[in-house]
Amino acid sequence: MKDFSKVGFSSRSSSSSSRPDKRGGFSDKTYRRDRDQYPERDSRDVRPNREKDRSPENFVRLITTKSGVSERVMHEDQCRVLEKCGSCPSLDISYKNQLIQKTADLKLRVQKAGSDFSSVLVKDCVESEDRLGYRHTVKLVVSERLSLGGRSFQKEGNKRWIDLGFYRQSLNEVVDIGRCPIQSNTLNDVMGWLRTGIRLHNVSVYTPRNKTGLLQSVLLRTSRHTRQTLLTFIVTKADLATLRPLARDIAEKYMNVQGIYMQVVAPGRTLNSDEEKQNENLTLIVGQDLLEEKYGNFIFKFSAASYMPVNPLLTSRIYARIEELMELSGKETVVDLFAGSGGISITAAPSAREVIGIDCSPHSVKDAIRNAKINEIKNVDFYEGKVDEVLAKLNAEKRLQKADVVILNPPRLGCEGKTIEHITELAPKTIIYLSSFIDTTFKDLKNFKKAGFEPEFFEPFDSSPGTLNYEVLCYLSKK
Repeated sequence: MKDFSKVGFSSRSSSSSSRPDKRGGFSDKTYRRDRDQYPERDSRDVRPNREKDRSPENFVRLITTKSGVSERVMHEDQCRVLEKCGSCPSLDISYKNQLIQKTADLKLRVQKAGSDFSSVLVKDCVESEDRLGYRHTVKLVVSERLSLGGRSFQKEGNKRWIDLGFYRQSLNEVVDIGRCPIQSNTLNDVMGWLRTGIRLHNVSVYTPRNKTGLLQSVLLRTSRHTRQTLLTFIVTKADLATLRPLARDIAEKYMNVQGIYMQVVAPGRTLNSDEEKQNENLTLIVGQDLLEEKYGNFIFKFSAASYMPVNPLLTSRIYARIEELMELSGKETVVDLFAGSGGISITAAPSAREVIGIDCSPHSVKDAIRNAKINEIKNVDFYEGKVDEVLAKLNAEKRLQKADVVILNPPRLGCEGKTIEHITELAPKTIIYLSSFIDTTFKDLKNFKKAGFEPEFFEPFDSSPGTLNYEVLCYLSKK
């Protein structure tokens, strides 16, 4: 485990450098500013040149930790909507304290989960190499501001103001996130022009109050490895005539935009359930499919309809950690459930005898098969369908009757149907459970414990620095 005590903030010396170190965090020089002198003005700072704005106090925020201790901390990066947005409540807390808080949060959840987990070890939260600019996937709501008189700026003679951001229920409005510090520069660049493009091409924006308009939200994904970008317009109806000029303009301005899609979704309907994801209606407007990313030593290509991890560097570390925990000798059978586009399966394959991956999404399974071919992996088979049904079918066909290691990365609802029962029938020696949905995790782990599998430790990974979210890896072994 790395020494997290070396990652933090200081304000004791006179240096004012603010460049990130090689770990994606900030060096000791980052927040060292002499309180007797004004900090140097960064070239990216667009604030008015006023003495009160240059005062060191404007870079400091008073934070009260969960233990009741108050401390003064420096902003990691200027975020104008930090409080209003609410998505990153700990963005300007020292990274050392962020990790401590997430570890403490998991320990508290384990304690509340009951006596079944009272003796289970909770490890320290694993840091993210990128603390800013790590986010490579984001879905943003599109909103058009209203004038003081309640009239839309869309009317002739009035200027339109387009916001891209997150809907905050307490404010009943969409908070424009501007140039978000946790997102990659590529995403921020495309978003910056998209606000203008929507206005220039006169694309109507859906308003829940009037239930009219075309564009509801925008899904952007980019690769850290290649900087390729896929963009999806989520709309209320198919209108290529309106969207195609905007899409072509974006593709011409940003050469790294790989493809632009249109997806029709009924207003008020979300795409959170697995069933809805399988029936996504995607239409290619400009460019081509597939976004190339790299995890570890393997290349992966994702289609627009497949799930793609938010934090690529940390995802690589999680895959490597899972491979380490499996302790494969080349003779084992590994089963990867909810396998997605094959990231864990392909990472484990070189050290295993065979790997079987199962996922309910036809898009993800198609990507997984392609990724295996790209990386010349031949001892992996992928199957599409509901996990419990596929497991039962493979067992009936005597294709899979025993497994040495089972890996799970389930969606929000956790293990479906008789999944845990079928896993138990495989009699694995080791189960590795990965999830960012903590409550669901404990529900499934209690069922595994009843089936004779004992959780040995929890290991949290900071997949989203600045936010309250993290992923948890649980290692279980047969009693």
